[in-house]
Amino acid sequence: MASDLIPPPSPAGRPEPDSSAKAAHERENERSGLWAGSEPERPAAIAAAQAEEEAPAPAAHVQSRYRSRFGFVLGTLIGVALAAVGLAVVLAYDASDSGGVRDGWSAWQPKDGNDLQKATQIAEHVAPKYRLGDGEQLVAVQPSGLEVANVKLSGVALRTAPTGGDIKLLDGNAVMYTLNGLGAHGSIEHGTPSQERHLLVRREALELALYTFRYVDDVDMVVALLPPSKTDVEKALKSDEQPPLQALFYRPGDLRDKLNVPLGATISSKTPRPETIKLSAPDSQAIDALTNQNLFQASFQQGQDANAYLVLDRLQVSP
Repeated sequence: MASDLIPPPSPAGRPEPDSSAKAAHERENERSGLWAGSEPERPAAIAAAQAEEEAPAPAAHVQSRYRSRFGFVLGTLIGVALAAVGLAVVLAYDASDSGGVRDGWSAWQPKDGNDLQKATQIAEHVAPKYRLGDGEQLVAVQPSGLEVANVKLSGVALRTAPTGGDIKLLDGNAVMYTLNGLGAHGSIEHGTPSQERHLLVRREALELALYTFRYVDDVDMVVALLPPSKTDVEKALKSDEQPPLQALFYRPGDLRDKLNVPLGATISSKTPRPETIKLSAPDSQAIDALTNQNLFQASFQQGQDANAYLVLDRLQVSP
């Protein structure tokens, strides 16, 4: 009976392991099996896979019906920006070509150079604007220093009044413009002498002085020798004398207030001709006010010390 309690031999001829060993062996198989080390994560992985399978497919990209309009607006803005850059480049080039950035006083200004070079540019800019009724240029304008017949003058001798005045000897850096009408003794060869034409000549001399004080450095004086009248020239030719000569003479203080406002506020950008000038017009009266007090009888005299002077005698000008 006791033999019934003895287990039969193992089929492999090996003894049957006890229950504790068998349990350890089963645990070892679990650790080294296919799901070893990942069994706790298996439910989460399966859930993620299922969620991915069940997630709806992303919606197909639908092109907005406003896309073409947006592209047009964007292209327009880019075009405007490029045009603005181009305009800035053109303006910068134009300003550099004119000698610097324009300062708001005039739309034109001379390029860089010495005093005489700038004065020459001013003469070449102003002179062609002044013409007679038939289109002929009024006068030729020749700039120079304070000299005559290549002789440098020692200065200006100014009489302060027609009678009873003082004599002031002035020197400094001067620019002198000779307004030559190309007739006898520099008179205006064409057209008919008139008050209107004389006013136009004074207007031109004033404009030359304004540009010079504004853009030529360290100029102390501007002289404009005006063409003599044809009547005075005819008389002088008969007597073999020099005709009387007039000159406009300015120092910076004479025109200071006009140098602080745009040129167009003093002189209209549209240059008149003798036939279109009205002496009673405000523009004509403004030119009179700026020239009559600076208009002189001019002559060149050599002193006993051999120094030559430009002598300026004040004219008696009726108001």
